[in-house]
Amino acid sequence: MTAGPTIAADWPAPPLRARQRLAILAVGLATYALAWGLQRVPSVVEIAYSGFIGPLITQPLSFITGIVPFSVAEFVYVGYAGYVVWMGGRGLREIRTKRRSPAHALAGGALRICRDAGIVLVLFYTLWGFNYSRPPLETRAGWPAWDGVEPNELANLTRQLVRASNAAYLALHGVQDTGVPTEPPEDIAAVRRALGEGWRNAVGLLGLPSHMDNRYGRVKWLLSTPVFARFGVTGFYFPFTAEANVRYDLPALSLPHAMAHEQAHQRGIAEEAEANFLAFLVGGLSPDPHLRYACLVTGLLRIAQALVQTDREKWNEIAPEVYAGVRRDQEHQAAFFRQFVGVGTTVGSAVNDRYLRANRVEGGIENYGHSIRLMIAFARRNAGDVVP
Repeated sequence: MTAGPTIAADWPAPPLRARQRLAILAVGLATYALAWGLQRVPSVVEIAYSGFIGPLITQPLSFITGIVPFSVAEFVYVGYAGYVVWMGGRGLREIRTKRRSPAHALAGGALRICRDAGIVLVLFYTLWGFNYSRPPLETRAGWPAWDGVEPNELANLTRQLVRASNAAYLALHGVQDTGVPTEPPEDIAAVRRALGEGWRNAVGLLGLPSHMDNRYGRVKWLLSTPVFARFGVTGFYFPFTAEANVRYDLPALSLPHAMAHEQAHQRGIAEEAEANFLAFLVGGLSPDPHLRYACLVTGLLRIAQALVQTDREKWNEIAPEVYAGVRRDQEHQAAFFRQFVGVGTTVGSAVNDRYLRANRVEGGIENYGHSIRLMIAFARRNAGDVVP
């Protein structure tokens, strides 16, 4: 009597499909190289992709995913993580049953990662990522090149924003200080509608592409907000589902600005500085008092920080003009984010920095702060008035 066949003989190891999977990776890398090459012809990107192909993809996709009230992006993340864990478990079982050798299983896993990386690169740049190669907003708007700012000009803009923030606080509350931090808006649907009107006004004021005034899918709350909070993430745009995602726990000053910021990405704005500036502008041009207040104060914080670094004595002269209620909201916001500072936020910042640099964003995460330059350039083109 002869022995039966072994498990390995009965169940031959699955093929590695090395050529097929590496070919997909090669296509992905070629797409990434194309994005780099397109930097040489930003005007072509602006007309062909950012002005036509991109919106043609993003807007309907955002409507489809916008039908559901939850973030599809989170389920994509969880689904892929589950797939990786399941494939890893299957590989271990195949090694235990001697269907595959450890080397064969590791090679298969590595090749699958290569395949998936190629697919992600192709989809990312096709769906949205080529926007990184469009001309800067200053060029698109016809503004002169940045040539620095004098302390007196910075102080004047700071005073403007102090007065505008005070007026917005008074319009929202009716008094200079309620004695408690401002609560986030309860009617988020009203904020969404006001953002739409803000975008309409911003498009008209700056002469932005008409598609930015179109309707897109709703801003989604992140169910995994506690996780993203630990990494210092307030929100993100997910190109694969065209969703603007924001944490639901953000304080009153942060929530409206974060919503407008991610909407800017949804409308094809890749640079973080540009998204910050447009969020400030859209909020300032909206009819909602809460939205206007939050975005004006966010602009004030950025300009004031620049003034402190340039001329602290001048800021010390201006600071007492800020209403006590506005100062309380600023302190509340700072305390809120301090509670999350730790290893997670350090890792989150490092990952975001590497992502931005990989997409040729000047300065990495420092690019967020460059929105100050755009605010100053806007004021110069707006008769010296930074308040929209």
